[in-house]
Amino acid sequence: MKIAFVSDNGTTISPHFGRARSFLVVTLVEGQEVARELRAKDPCHGHAHHGSGDHHAAEEHTHDDSAHADMLTAITDCQIVIAGGMGAGMDRRLRAAGLQTIRTRVREIDQALQTFLAGELHDMIELVH
Repeated sequence: MKIAFVSDNGTTISPHFGRARSFLVVTLVEGQEVARELRAKDPCHGHAHHGSGDHHAAEEHTHDDSAHADMLTAITDCQIVIAGGMGAGMDRRLRAAGLQTIRTRVREIDQALQTFLAGELHDMIELVH
């Protein structure tokens, strides 16, 4: 199993999927971590003009499905995506691609991974915006 953590630095979970720079992909075999790989994420051009603190309604997003698809090319071999938050359109796109999505307020990837492995990392649907 491969889990893609949405991240800017490979150690913490980004609060917004669309603005993050990369994915930390963790490979698990029989519940044990066997590899980590930091992968660049194609940016969502619709977010290029936003600052890190800017938030707006989902209907204000102007990017199309091709922008979302470009962001997923680096994680086509993953089964789960863990992020600090994401737009409703990205959530739908990930699920349509067969990926399980988990939104969390946990910021440290190592802590989130251990919580996930313990079966205690639950999706926080309120982090869809």
